[in-house]
Amino acid sequence: MTDLFDHMAAPATPASAKASQVRSRSRFAALSPREILLFAGAAATFVWGAWVTKSVAAQGSGQQEFVQLQLQGIIGEYLQAQARSNADEQTAARQTAVFMAALDETVSGLSRSGKVVLVHEAIVGGEVPDVTQSVKTAVYAKVPRPQPVQALGAAPQGQAARVEQEMQAFMAANQGRQRDGKP
Repeated sequence: MTDLFDHMAAPATPASAKASQVRSRSRFAALSPREILLFAGAAATFVWGAWVTKSVAAQGSGQQEFVQLQLQGIIGEYLQAQARSNADEQTAARQTAVFMAALDETVSGLSRSGKVVLVHEAIVGGEVPDVTQSVKTAVYAKVPRPQPVQALGAAPQGQAARVEQEMQAFMAANQGRQRDGKP
């Protein structure tokens, strides 16, 4: 241990003075070259991250637009028209599937164009453009609207007779239950 104290107390030799100068030259603001590179890399990463975040946020907000769609109304209107048409069950099911596919394609097209589609019932407040009419127009341009039967007298005789028979059978079955005291 005395050697350590002797070394500290000994005057600096030219070799030790030269070594301390080399060490002081390789440092800048008390940082080694390695620390300077790490600091520069961290700063560059931070600046790049901030730029990417700003770019993504600016791009997303500029392209997206919220719109509302009365989806339930469009589907309900079609199903009512289909129920009033004179199409048989298989034809009605096939036409409804084609309609739903066209509706799905149209709504997907809106979202691909940067619009966020909200159903009408989800809007609580604020102004959101309604695209219901344009969606209806686009869907019915691809799929024909079901043609309702004009009037019961105008329906084909076979269909009118079938409906009348079904109603009579229903009434007869329900009257028999009411006579027996059953609901």
